[in-house]
Amino acid sequence: MRHDGTLLKRYCAGEFDQVWREIRSHASLEGEFRDEVMEVANATMRRVAQNADLITERLQTVGWQALSSEYQGLRTPPKLSDEAIFSRIAELSGAPIPPTLLAFWRVVGGINWIWDYNCDGRPRDLGFDLPPEEHDALCVDAPSVITYLFDEWIDQKGEAGLDLQHRLRIDLAPDCLHKANISGGSPYCIEVPFLGADPLFSDERHGLPFLDYLRLAFRWAGFPGLDRHWARKDVQSFVARFGKDLIPF
Repeated sequence: MRHDGTLLKRYCAGEFDQVWREIRSHASLEGEFRDEVMEVANATMRRVAQNADLITERLQTVGWQALSSEYQGLRTPPKLSDEAIFSRIAELSGAPIPPTLLAFWRVVGGINWIWDYNCDGRPRDLGFDLPPEEHDALCVDAPSVITYLFDEWIDQKGEAGLDLQHRLRIDLAPDCLHKANISGGSPYCIEVPFLGADPLFSDERHGLPFLDYLRLAFRWAGFPGLDRHWARKDVQSFVARFGKDLIPF
């Protein structure tokens, strides 16, 4: 497929869903076509970053504190040192990082809107009365947070044998229960190698590709667990307030 900029032009003209459906129809990306897809992915994540900044600012206004490590807070900006991490992931998985995740890391960095349960008990009041396990707050770890997985992957590949292709999990977020300091299930992850553009965000209950999961999360103002409580007036009010002026992507 020729690299003529058509996909990017169409995306910037507002064909968000149509362009990504077309991109996802390709099982693998190569050469100039992958470059074009990366341009679209970067444009997409610039819009995600704009939305993330809006919600981060609103959370900071109410005193929201992230369950964070030394590496990240509510929003972690990208770093030049991340490129070495990307190279290591590609080396260990045997393939480039899928475009939507790579663009997210390069443009957005990391998002962590999980309430810090070590802080002082219940989260700050967002205007709805639901326990933290019902929030399922958006979290996508920054690259620097996931490097602990490298040694684990090396061990896994050794056990699988050098001649066997072994899929590796990039764990990106705790599940909804662990986010509330309750014993739960597997982390939400992306498995690599993945040769297409937009891999599944695995072990998350909606079973969506990564980009569509982000769309769902922002549809619920950063707290996609609220979709189970869509009929509540307090939830609707929160989404209207915290989701105001978010842009489609």
